Amino acid sequence: MTTMFGLYYPPCCRGDHGRSRPREDEEGAGDLRVPGKPGIAIVGAGPAGLVIAHLLVREGIPFVVFERQALADLCRRPKAGVIEYRTVRLLERVGIAGPIVQFTTENHRCEFRTPEESVVLDYGALTGGRPHYIYPQDQLVQRLCQTLTEAGGEVRFGHAVRAVRQDSGGVVLLVEGPGGERSEVECEVTVGCEGSNSPVAAAMSHARVSEQSLPVRWLAIIGSAPPLENPRGFAGQMRRGPSQTRYYIEIPAADTVADWPEQRVRGELAVRLGAGGRLDGVPLGEMGILDLRVRVIEPMQQGRLLLAGDAAHLITPAGAKGMNLAIQDAVELAHGLIDRFGPKHDDRRLSAYSRTRLPPIWRTEAFSNWFLHVILTSLRDGTEPAAAVPGGFGHGLSQGWVAALQNDPLFVRWFAHAYAGVDAD
Repeated sequence: MTTMFGLYYPPCCRGDHGRSRPREDEEGAGDLRVPGKPGIAIVGAGPAGLVIAHLLVREGIPFVVFERQALADLCRRPKAGVIEYRTVRLLERVGIAGPIVQFTTENHRCEFRTPEESVVLDYGALTGGRPHYIYPQDQLVQRLCQTLTEAGGEVRFGHAVRAVRQDSGGVVLLVEGPGGERSEVECEVTVGCEGSNSPVAAAMSHARVSEQSLPVRWLAIIGSAPPLENPRGFAGQMRRGPSQTRYYIEIPAADTVADWPEQRVRGELAVRLGAGGRLDGVPLGEMGILDLRVRVIEPMQQGRLLLAGDAAHLITPAGAKGMNLAIQDAVELAHGLIDRFGPKHDDRRLSAYSRTRLPPIWRTEAFSNWFLHVILTSLRDGTEPAAAVPGGFGHGLSQGWVAALQNDPLFVRWFAHAYAGVDAD
């Protein structure tokens, strides 16, 4: 199957870091032993938190997962769904892919469509048969929750962590239960995997935040239909299974869901995807707004507090990297926690967690930022004089990149490996 990135240009536009390394004294996890306290609190039962929990329960290391949503709500909304090749191989090595989750649906191709042409890239062939895999996040979370609780892991659904504080004696969480009752929970270490509004991240007083908000939004819609073949114009469609597709529409930054009633969405999809009436009878699910905001917190740990996934970094949807980074964080962090709280009692890997993860995170942020500029010509890096063709320079740059993907074998090989998440041989 093919993933499509359509590039829409308004009619007037159509044409005939170097980073400093965090100091070790900021990153070090220090001595985490606190006699008499429970072990590890994981805040958030998304892919990152659940992968960490799976690896800890296998080693018999005590933990508890706090998740603010009920299980039914957590597994209700489809989000991400594209899994990198390297992520699947990583999950195989730790015994999750295969025995617990079977990744069987593959995606080998993507298409760039402009009003002028269509460019199909078989990136699976360019990487030697190493494709993406499709596994919707809501289904992945449901499967990981089920198998975790069957293995004896403790997940407290409907429990929101409202505040976090740490001192030399450990970490104290203020937890609000399903009925609004509040209690304090003490633990040795807390891992924040609860997304961009993380109270764990907020408690890290020495963290440095690098952040940008981009002047555009995406409207995301789930349709109960397989992807359309041979689409045209601007829009995005990403596979979420054999009979489900996630559509994206670029909208102005000030728009809300209320500005996009279902009939308007159907009309825009028909035009931008060249769908005609093929989506007329397709049930459209709940719509949501994606703010294109990017952020990285450095370091990703402070004392007894550690971050993984969106709590540590936000990335644009371009390239489908967010869930992959979260899972990769989780595996590395789980290894560090196992070394520290298991028989080895070795802090070295846990203390190096930020130094290990930040370089690949920044590389992935760079790829996603570049990719977003290829598929969204409305993003402009500078101002345009009044006499200039609106968006014309961005349109030309995008055409140039698509041409390079067609004609430059070294460049297209780099893209294929970066997009599919294939490490160099």
